[in-house]
Amino acid sequence: MFTCKQVSSALNKKNYQDLPTWKRVFIKMHVKCCLFCGKYNTQVIDTHEMCRELIKNEENSNDSECCDVCLEEDNKTAMKEKIRQSTESAQL
Repeated sequence: MFTCKQVSSALNKKNYQDLPTWKRVFIKMHVKCCLFCGKYNTQVIDTHEMCRELIKNEENSNDSECCDVCLEEDNKTAMKEKIRQSTESAQL
């Protein structure tokens, strides 16, 4: 089993996903069982996994697809009006 310091050090490295599977399993076990570092390191693991998925999805997507959708002019005008009203009411 790893110490809290070893787990935090391993999780703070950029190459966490490159660690051997057995090490990642022990790190996750430690995080689940440890009262001291569990919450923080759970968030770190989740962040690593989200970033990995984001990178994978960005590589698979075509950047030109996301730019094709535009907001219609009447919707833009309505949004601008709501923003103006909310800023005016916040100033009062």
